[in-house]
Amino acid sequence: MGHSNEAHKPAAADAELVRLVREAGGIPLAKTNVPQTLMFFECVNPMWGRTLNPYSADHTSGGSSGGEAALLAMDGSALGWGSDIGGSLRIPASFCGIYTLKPGHGRLSTGGVKENLPGFDAVKTVMGPMGRSVADIELACRVGFGQQSENYDPAPIPYRDIKLREKLKFGYYVNDGLIKSSPASQRAVLETVEALRREGHECVEFAVPDGDWTLLRLDLLVKCTDIWATAVKALKLFLSLTLADGNKTLFSPIKQDPRQKELTTMAIGPELYGWARSLVSWILRHPMGDTVFADIMSICKPVSVDEFWSTIDQQKDYVRKFYKEVWEKYEFDGIIAPVLAIPPLPHQSVTYIASLACSALLYNVVDSPAGTVPVTRVDPSLDRLTDEWRSQPAAGSPTLEGLVYKGDDAIYNVDKMAGLPIGVQVVGKKWEEEKVVEMMKVVDCALGKRSSGPGSWKAKTK
Repeated sequence: MGHSNEAHKPAAADAELVRLVREAGGIPLAKTNVPQTLMFFECVNPMWGRTLNPYSADHTSGGSSGGEAALLAMDGSALGWGSDIGGSLRIPASFCGIYTLKPGHGRLSTGGVKENLPGFDAVKTVMGPMGRSVADIELACRVGFGQQSENYDPAPIPYRDIKLREKLKFGYYVNDGLIKSSPASQRAVLETVEALRREGHECVEFAVPDGDWTLLRLDLLVKCTDIWATAVKALKLFLSLTLADGNKTLFSPIKQDPRQKELTTMAIGPELYGWARSLVSWILRHPMGDTVFADIMSICKPVSVDEFWSTIDQQKDYVRKFYKEVWEKYEFDGIIAPVLAIPPLPHQSVTYIASLACSALLYNVVDSPAGTVPVTRVDPSLDRLTDEWRSQPAAGSPTLEGLVYKGDDAIYNVDKMAGLPIGVQVVGKKWEEEKVVEMMKVVDCALGKRSSGPGSWKAKTK
């Protein structure tokens, strides 16, 4: 986890997934880089330094499984494994142009895995495969699913062969409600939807219900962006739960190491005195008019045991309502969604906008299986901020949106991001991992030949 005090302490035994890989004939090659504490999507720590995006030394490979994604993208390995508590498989897969699957909890063993939050079980960390094709992901799942261990996990459900119906029904959205998605991220979703429709599948734009479970509809003039989704409620639940002890557990292994500045978003709220946190929240809410960011700041604090339990109860209610208001109401086979609102970021940008992970962590909070499929690359001729894009109303947080899109130092810069990969999430219902893999195949086939898969990095960087 990038902590020097844990260096030179090899595990006494293989983790369960490593054991399964060896028994299946696999040869473990290396352990790859992760961010300090694993809790932000930039891959850097004081021990091993920073992992670069394979397609741009100025941009991140994502995190927390960013080292694994970068190695796979450069054809340095045939198959990889990572963990995911808030997008840690899907974000680096999208940023590096590879494939992954975040299973729901209980399909793959976590036995023997080093935990960054020992004892924390409110949002469950899951293990998942990373590869250069959907076939790689399927192979890994066939090896790992249902193989019980001494830890009595996972569930005894081996990989199940399923046959999809000929025409599927997909839901999709292009915005998550925290900030307006970039033209590049919107295009990745819409190109996927267009490809699926060409194959005869039904694709329905919908809104993930907000925290009050009402649909948020805006009268926009832009095609395919008149319905907005919000994952802000999931973000608030995630932060309230993971920061419940004020980062005491998360930061304790850092010890003598310098703390990465990229942890600022996680650290600042809990470290402020209560009056200072309230003042910052008030300034955000009133003079700045940013109620979403103000709410986020106000909940980033240590809480009592009864407050923690209350938040867990809210999370359970959120999960129940999500399944009722999305899966039962619309009867989708799957969901096509952005992985993140923007493509791979410049290094250290996550310091200020770590909350953007809400696009991915929504599906950790509700424990849905979700895969990532590479779709396209940033194209300055297609992905600039046009007047049409600017005419769309701002989303939840004008402060975060301003950091991403406004000014000479805006994080989103299509000229500097040109050629960087962008993927989409393919999401399914709880316990339907095999169906998600099959839907990933459908998406992959519909999109056709593009610059992803084995050899794509070498071809792109000649």
